[in-house]
Amino acid sequence: VTRAVYRDTSSGISPVVGWLVCVEGPDKGRDFRIHGEKNFIGRSPAMDIALTGDESVSRDKHASVAYDPKHRVFWILPGEAAGLVYLNEQMVNTPMKLTSRDIVEVGKSKLMFWPLCDDTFHWD
Repeated sequence: VTRAVYRDTSSGISPVVGWLVCVEGPDKGRDFRIHGEKNFIGRSPAMDIALTGDESVSRDKHASVAYDPKHRVFWILPGEAAGLVYLNEQMVNTPMKLTSRDIVEVGKSKLMFWPLCDDTFHWD
């Protein structure tokens, strides 16, 4: 299921800046759009990246992915919930930079990161 996410911007739409693709886990094969600023990951359909099929993912704010449009950099951040998040098998305790094809692990799900915006393309 694809769902539109609207943020407060002049056009009313926050364009996609990258994707997470589930490569392992209950949602295998699904893709999730990443928009500018913070994108919260959780099991709840209210989350920006909703891993609704993975019961081992915290309902709200298990982790977040942020895109910094000023520096054109992506970050993975630990969430506010009890669940842990891993980046390439390393536990995320503080914000860590994401690069193309990195693997983010939350619950039983592994998500591959695919950036759209970088030094060669951006929405400015």
